[in-house]
Amino acid sequence: MKPVFFSRRHAQTLSVQLNTSKCKACWKCIESCPSQVIGKVDLPWHKHALLINPDFCCGCLNCIKNCPHGAYSKNDKSGQDAVHPKGKSVRLFLINNLLLLSGAITIISGLVLQLGFHIQAARQNQDAGIKDADYEQIRGFDQISGVWGINYSGWSAIHKILVVCFFLLMIYHIYNHLKWYRGIISRNLMGKNVQVMILSTIFLFTSLTGILPWMIDLLGSTSVYRFVFVEIHDKLALLLVVFLILHVIKRRNWFDAAYSKIK
Repeated sequence: MKPVFFSRRHAQTLSVQLNTSKCKACWKCIESCPSQVIGKVDLPWHKHALLINPDFCCGCLNCIKNCPHGAYSKNDKSGQDAVHPKGKSVRLFLINNLLLLSGAITIISGLVLQLGFHIQAARQNQDAGIKDADYEQIRGFDQISGVWGINYSGWSAIHKILVVCFFLLMIYHIYNHLKWYRGIISRNLMGKNVQVMILSTIFLFTSLTGILPWMIDLLGSTSVYRFVFVEIHDKLALLLVVFLILHVIKRRNWFDAAYSKIK
């Protein structure tokens, strides 16, 4: 078996390639990489960088910008099968795009529920003198005219189905990156990955505040806490949208490279 630093897979990602003969072992690339992609061969007689986690490369190109010796360059389409077998590339590309699609429709359906029904119902009940704690228990939403021909129950069902799909895809995505999370924590690199860690935390609390109202409703409870959790969930979801957009923008080079790979 070849040592890891002789493997072609550890010389390129979908976005960059490493010429180890140009590497002078200054390790500036390691310091600048936000995704813990780059490691080192640090033997007394043999020193150079290598790509220990090529799957996690987000395409930021910081290694190219910060390498003073020109050891890194943009990857072209040729030879990329050494980085990802085509089947794996298609699977990763498919999962990530399903995440984007389900996330986008989840956001739209959530906004429709919040703006088209919750706020409208709150105004109607306020005009009728009904308190918030009481109005939450009144299932009168379907009496409100629907949005795009779909009533509250319909939009609620759509939102719940998409939330489950998005949640499962997100869990699968995080599972594939468990090695990355462990490395970030063990190497104290959380400061370089604040955006991703905030996104992960917001996703966790958004999921919890979304699931708890369902559980309360299934138990037949009329607790006002259901309404409180719904309100918290709505606000956290808006933050989640912002950080998801930032996350996708930061990894747009990965999507471009993956698309060119599977064409």
